[in-house]
Amino acid sequence: MKLFQTCKFALLALLAISVTGCSKYGPFDESQICRAGIAAIKKKSPAVVNVDKIDEEKKYKIYHVSYKRADDGKLWKYRCKVDRSRVVWSQGKGRWRDKGQDPTVKFDIDDDFIEITEKYPDGTESRKVRYNISQLM
Repeated sequence: MKLFQTCKFALLALLAISVTGCSKYGPFDESQICRAGIAAIKKKSPAVVNVDKIDEEKKYKIYHVSYKRADDGKLWKYRCKVDRSRVVWSQGKGRWRDKGQDPTVKFDIDDDFIEITEKYPDGTESRKVRYNISQLM
């Protein structure tokens, strides 16, 4: 009986360890999703997109992200939030790009990959970009 209890405890401990670190987005966290989204929209490498600050709102975490343009050193700042399978963003303190006239930025996670798709209001897609999680570490 004691062996059964020990095995049961060990199994539960292993299960708890394996679940720890998993988010509702698989191996990705929201900051990585925002970095991937902004990188895809702005056609930059996710390696240059940084999370500078995180604000807590009632429903969402707001990620303040930026990158420095290589050719002139100009710093570009954005805000980003993850809404289910969608990346919603704004430039600086500007308006959120979540209206009917705005492109929709969605993401799909497949194992260690995230695919970002930007779709215009007329239904056309600008492009799909796929990143491995190692590019967002």
